[in-house]
Amino acid sequence: MSGNLRGLASGLPPQLLQLDRRWLIYAGLYFLIALGIWLRVEHIFTYNPLAHIWSDPQRHWEQGTATLRTDPMTLTDPVMYQLYIGALAKLTLKEPLLIAFYTALLACLTPWIWYRFARELLPSRMQATAVWAAISLLPSWIGIYSYFMQETLLLPLLGAALYASWRCRRKQTLASFLLMVVLWTCAGLTRGIAIPLAAVVTTWLWLVQPQKLAKAGFSLLVLTLLMGPLAYRSYAVMHMVSPHGIGQLVALYLRSGKREIHVHYLREDGAQWNYWFGSPSTGEKPLAPLSDWTTTREGAVHARIEIANGAEDWRVALARYPMTMERYLHLTGENLVYLFFGSSWPDNNRARLIERLNHHSRWLWAPLCLLLMVGTLCYWRRLREVRLFAVLVATWLLVQGVLPIAVNEGRYRKPLEGFLLVQGVALAGVLRRRRHLEAGGGLRSTNTQADGPVADAGDKAALPLPATAAAHPPAPDHVSA
Repeated sequence: MSGNLRGLASGLPPQLLQLDRRWLIYAGLYFLIALGIWLRVEHIFTYNPLAHIWSDPQRHWEQGTATLRTDPMTLTDPVMYQLYIGALAKLTLKEPLLIAFYTALLACLTPWIWYRFARELLPSRMQATAVWAAISLLPSWIGIYSYFMQETLLLPLLGAALYASWRCRRKQTLASFLLMVVLWTCAGLTRGIAIPLAAVVTTWLWLVQPQKLAKAGFSLLVLTLLMGPLAYRSYAVMHMVSPHGIGQLVALYLRSGKREIHVHYLREDGAQWNYWFGSPSTGEKPLAPLSDWTTTREGAVHARIEIANGAEDWRVALARYPMTMERYLHLTGENLVYLFFGSSWPDNNRARLIERLNHHSRWLWAPLCLLLMVGTLCYWRRLREVRLFAVLVATWLLVQGVLPIAVNEGRYRKPLEGFLLVQGVALAGVLRRRRHLEAGGGLRSTNTQADGPVADAGDKAALPLPATAAAHPPAPDHVSA
């Protein structure tokens, strides 16, 4: 019987066999996506975010539900996540079942939004579907949705901003440019790490596209309408122009080299607030069980801030800890260790399967990042449409890992995990197209015409290209929005 089946298969056209393989691959990928959806829904309904109102989740929940709070910590955090929590509480009336429903909906939409971005970035629907499947099953992007944390909103907004950016790259219209600006602004108002990414991608696209004057003018108008009221809001309450939140607290904490920070605020009307903060990184051993290494931070840094003085008291406090080269190298070394190997808090409860997998998967990202950096440099000429994305990944690494802006935590690594999965699929597609060209005899060491993108097995060029076709590869098959 097996001999008859082999004989029957050998008699089928190669195109039909290729369709069968494509069907099986797609079936497998959609099964993984469905499994990811089930895991997200099951995890959120089992571990409802309302059951974890303590520490940072409590702060975010209270800031969103008490909408008219004017305390300094409310003005310290960016406003977008507070608006999201306020809308969520209003829609659900704080009913746990409805909280779980809307949170699960957001959790399941996040991988799909990144799939839409991958459809714009990558030349093949199959590659984009592979990104969707990989992100759907990423434990780090599942467990966090059981907690009220800013990353639960940052991840979908970041994917939406990336989608709008590559859509703008394709369409080059004023409307697509403004949509990109709005989405990057929303992401930046959720977590500040999106701001340098937005600066890179919007500047790049503005420089290479037409209608420069109109795009610059209308973008400035949009930013003024969105950021102007927030700037006035921060000045009216904190006497500082800081629409993205008051970042001096985390800056002082980093530069001090201390284990905790204690801040005492005083306002003109006699109101006072006392806050203390300690990063979860300072209480863990990120390299365990391989090493007992931990931070050298100890003690506490104290700051007395009179709100009427604006940024002056913060400037004085920061001046006590000048950023010398020795201090910078020490702090940056610790920051890199915690960024790549730190356990993501609070979603690292090892009594739960998803969060236990999240904790142990932290070992993957440093070697994967190094491998993809080398691969990106080796195949830079062939990446073409992916080059801007590679620059964005490098920008994230520079800002989050090298610049002294905050004490890093494993939680801050989440955007990079999505970036690396997308970059890995893109590089795999480049390698596969190279093998097709070599098999077809169309790739020679002196041939530079084969650097353009060739459709992957998921779309057009399923079989090895003949030598005549290798010199003129088909254009990427992007779906229109």
